[in-house]
Amino acid sequence: MTGENDAPTPTPTPTPARRRPDGLAIGSYLTFVIISGLMVFGFASALGPAVEGQDEGPCRALAPEPRDGSMREMNVLDMNGEPVSLDSLRGKFVVLNFWATWCEPCTQEWPELDKLARRLEERDDVVVVAVSLDSEAEVIAPYLASMGLESSPVVVWRDPEGEANKIFGGEKLPDTYFINQAGGYTDAFINVRVWGSTVAVQCVESRAGQTG
Repeated sequence: MTGENDAPTPTPTPTPARRRPDGLAIGSYLTFVIISGLMVFGFASALGPAVEGQDEGPCRALAPEPRDGSMREMNVLDMNGEPVSLDSLRGKFVVLNFWATWCEPCTQEWPELDKLARRLEERDDVVVVAVSLDSEAEVIAPYLASMGLESSPVVVWRDPEGEANKIFGGEKLPDTYFINQAGGYTDAFINVRVWGSTVAVQCVESRAGQTG
């Protein structure tokens, strides 16, 4: 018998049944996972070229045309009329410019080459070479003297046949090419560049650090 002071026995609260995820919920979750994965992949893919582009930064303003190949040999002479070879410069980073006294844009660019060579003069691993396509050697020295460049640190060679730049794919003057220490032909710069600028110096120095 239940006493007057006995508390009533509480009625147990039923435990709600667990809902199993329906097909719509599962599909939504999978869609979220897939979209999230694609976004992460897309961000990584976009980041890759951006990081790679940072390496091109120092030269981007000069608009180089990338090249991939081995050093081309030319039949050229030094200012004493002696045969010279690019192979003799292997181990150095070469800024190779083609020009002529009759080329008006070359007259604009030559002082810039001189500035570049002077700014890099203390480096023994970089050399600026200017190859004249003039058929007559006698015109070169007076031309440089007229601009006060007779003592320029630029190494001056001459191609009496006037064809050397075509070996590198050049068709117009002036044009400039980068050849790395291993003899790799890496960049082409067609037409005039402001080689004496800080940007150009940084470009050359960044490329001079690459040997591949």
